[in-house]
Amino acid sequence: MTSFPSDLLTGYQDFRQGRFAAEQAKYKELARQGQTPRTMIIACCDSRAAPETIFGTMPGEIFVVRNVANMVPPYEPDGELHATSAA
Repeated sequence: MTSFPSDLLTGYQDFRQGRFAAEQAKYKELARQGQTPRTMIIACCDSRAAPETIFGTMPGEIFVVRNVANMVPPYEPDGELHATSAA
């Protein structure tokens, strides 16, 4: 890719000037105090399935791990970090 897609740049600018500007206090609070989501969602990396949109959540409310086919491999206690287990 020779340049970043202009529609994504426009979307980012819209976010910065719109939602981020309107909710700046919330974002600052999340940065200062950290996040303590009560729910972890394991979701498919398919771009059509966005848990934040499906569940109507705000930033910091859910922790999302996205991977192929929303599969979680078995726990491996070998000291290595394995994809979803690392999250």
